[in-house]
Amino acid sequence: MIEYRDIGMAYGDNVILEKINLTIADGELFVLVGPSGSGKTTLLRMINRLTEPSQGDLYLDGKRVKDHDLRQLRLHMGYVLQTSSLFPNLTIGDNITIQLEEAGVKKAERRKRALELLEQVGMEAEKYISRLPHELSGGQQQRVAIARAMASQPKLILMDESFSALDPVLRRQQQELLLKLHQQSKTTVVFVTHDMQEALRLGDRIGVIKDGHLRQVGTPSEILQKPADQFVADFFKSARPRLGTMAELLASPYTKKTKEKNSQSVNKVEEIAVLPEIAGYLKFAYQGENYQITTSDFLHYLGKLGD
Repeated sequence: MIEYRDIGMAYGDNVILEKINLTIADGELFVLVGPSGSGKTTLLRMINRLTEPSQGDLYLDGKRVKDHDLRQLRLHMGYVLQTSSLFPNLTIGDNITIQLEEAGVKKAERRKRALELLEQVGMEAEKYISRLPHELSGGQQQRVAIARAMASQPKLILMDESFSALDPVLRRQQQELLLKLHQQSKTTVVFVTHDMQEALRLGDRIGVIKDGHLRQVGTPSEILQKPADQFVADFFKSARPRLGTMAELLASPYTKKTKEKNSQSVNKVEEIAVLPEIAGYLKFAYQGENYQITTSDFLHYLGKLGD
């Protein structure tokens, strides 16, 4: 668990963050979103001590981050930047396992892990493991960067605008890859973006930050349906997705039939969007049949319609 307690950050008279209190649960994909210069990257960099707060304390699993051994802290934490930041003189396999080498893992075990991870991120392992970074496309390099972040099986991965340099098609592919890997590994992920649609698509919960203040923390549906203030409402207004038709929704793999009775009847997707969430699900009846869809899947589905 990550806990920010009364975190403040200032450079002279320039206040970057002020009294941030935030808890991120184990296994959560948490997104920090806000305009450029809002302080979200500064918050992220405090977790791996690239930035030290001026005020307050940050805790990781109940222990102050500044009391952790810095080398061990970073060895057991993945970090994916906007650019892949691969070492140009190292093979893809060596790039992926550089933290394992630092930790003293034997070469044969490192190669085995690199092969596993390449397959996991959708790349033909034997084909790419011995290549150099310049032989890969931008999207492939980012996949390798994600594989590298996962190599030591960390409890926590930090991602700072990791997909923003990619074109829309590649960006979508990387988002889907991240969602798949997160579902499989349940690793805690803290993801920074300035893109509202990306935040809605990825986040289990979202923290909205502006001018160094945390304006709202909530699920994607809470952010859209119950914005805390006018800034949050306006910021996400343009991210509201096209809702599509009931036929499209029911044909998607996200919606499941249930045997539950007395679900609220709907005729349009718009009506599902405002249903109350019940234990993570939106439950509804349509033309005499009962259905359910998780709130996160509903938002991911809507995000696909906006492509």
